[in-house]
Amino acid sequence: MRKAGITILADTPVQNFTHKIAYELSQKYGVAFFASLYPAHISLKQPFNCEDLPRLEAYCDELAAQTAPFPVELDELYADEWEGNGILGLRVVETGTLRELHNRLNRELSLLFADSSAPHDGDGYRFHLTIEMGENGPPNPLGETSPGVGRAIFNPYRAYFESLADKKVGLSFQAAQLGLFYAAGNEQNRYMLYKVIPLSRQDHRG
Repeated sequence: MRKAGITILADTPVQNFTHKIAYELSQKYGVAFFASLYPAHISLKQPFNCEDLPRLEAYCDELAAQTAPFPVELDELYADEWEGNGILGLRVVETGTLRELHNRLNRELSLLFADSSAPHDGDGYRFHLTIEMGENGPPNPLGETSPGVGRAIFNPYRAYFESLADKKVGLSFQAAQLGLFYAAGNEQNRYMLYKVIPLSRQDHRG
């Protein structure tokens, strides 16, 4: 199934910050590169079924032309798990602009495609920037156990997170580019950054 996702691309300093952490994860825990192979981004719309890429591209061009650059703040690191995968990322401070873009995409894409639903759509969606993710490892090499469970599965992403004395990052950037990601539905189902679109509306307020 062909899928597409719509994102805000991070600026160069944030790209460099996140990729350095991914490198450290690889060096310390042998984590394979996955999420870090893509440009660092904040998803406005998680991947959804897309059988008409030219139609979506035209829509994204129009959306970017109607959107002015806006500030984004990255608060702190977090570690999480999803479907057996460990995740390390950055929490994004929610703003009215981010929420309205997410809601607008949900409204308008539903008029363009038969099924534009995606995981975590709606008010419960939390904006984030994934630094790296992947399958949790073999049993904990330190031999630590959980009561009644035995040797725990080792999560290198959480281990890295817990090793940090300070989880705050206090990063910010000016969102200036929309990123359209696309997967052709082949056996690997890997995504590519299909198009980078500048946010080009001139905002004369203030």
